[in-house]
Amino acid sequence: MLMSLSYLIGQSTKFVWYSTHYIISFKYATPIKIDRKNPPHFFKKMPSGRKLFYEMIKLFNEERKYINDKKYKIPKANVNDFANTLKGSFNFFRDLPKIDKRRNEKKFNDVKEQDKDLPKYFLRNFHYQTDGYLSENSANLYEFQVETLFSGSAATMRRFSMLPLIDYTRSKNEQLNFLDLGTGSGEFIKTIKYNLPKLKITCSDISKAYLDVAKKKLDKYTDIIFKNCKAEDLPFEDNSFDVINSVYLFHEVPSVIRVKILSEISRLLKKGGIFILTDSLQLGDNSILDPLLEFFPYSTHEPYYSKYIREDLKKNSEKFGLKMYYSKNAYLSKTLAFKKM
Repeated sequence: MLMSLSYLIGQSTKFVWYSTHYIISFKYATPIKIDRKNPPHFFKKMPSGRKLFYEMIKLFNEERKYINDKKYKIPKANVNDFANTLKGSFNFFRDLPKIDKRRNEKKFNDVKEQDKDLPKYFLRNFHYQTDGYLSENSANLYEFQVETLFSGSAATMRRFSMLPLIDYTRSKNEQLNFLDLGTGSGEFIKTIKYNLPKLKITCSDISKAYLDVAKKKLDKYTDIIFKNCKAEDLPFEDNSFDVINSVYLFHEVPSVIRVKILSEISRLLKKGGIFILTDSLQLGDNSILDPLLEFFPYSTHEPYYSKYIREDLKKNSEKFGLKMYYSKNAYLSKTLAFKKM
């Protein structure tokens, strides 16, 4: 009972805090231009705020049950987390006019990084955010921006990755090697370490700046390995990992790169090992939310998203010997798990 009450208070506080930021940012941002005479086919079918709230409540209620059943635990917040949230709020509003300006001008190549080793598909202002994924300032602000976009539900959606991960680790007695693709600023790794402290984790990301922030955030865990590399060209030996994890990476890369990543995952996984993918819902997963998925690329710079939500992940993975055995929707995200046959 106390656990449920604590969870309810925590999630309600997050919802109010981040929803307020979303409403303020939406109010002062320049309206998205839609041809009212000839709007996109999905525009009139957009879910109401009430329906979205209901879907989010379903998400929180489901996670509350998982926590009560001790499926996994949520890391406890501390004073530093509170201070960082206040700092994030200040930086969020300070950066908002710059994002709005880029969105209006459809300017998505306003990045300073000129590293020749970085692929062209990555050198852009994803979501029109300042510096794209190429600076520590962007990395420090990223979590706040994502939580605001999803009204405080982003971390919850990510945590659904824990379900197949914990089930798999509990079925094994030995120490397992875990590879995280697209670690970003490292927030989700804290949750994994909190629940599975013995897991041998390697964090990888194409962005050195984001990986540097993750290192600082996870500095108390001296056993974590960090690798700055591309997910489609990983510097690890064949059959070297028991679990490979990816959260919100696949929709950020072109289709041809997604195929290369699947090939790499198959190469690196041991036989019987698993790949856990948490990313956006796809069309048909929840008909109520389908119009919102189609609207998303209109509202922000997500160049590879439209194709992602239409791809057959199950079929594409099977080409590389990865058989899907688990699928779970979590509001606007879903978690899939595949086993290497």
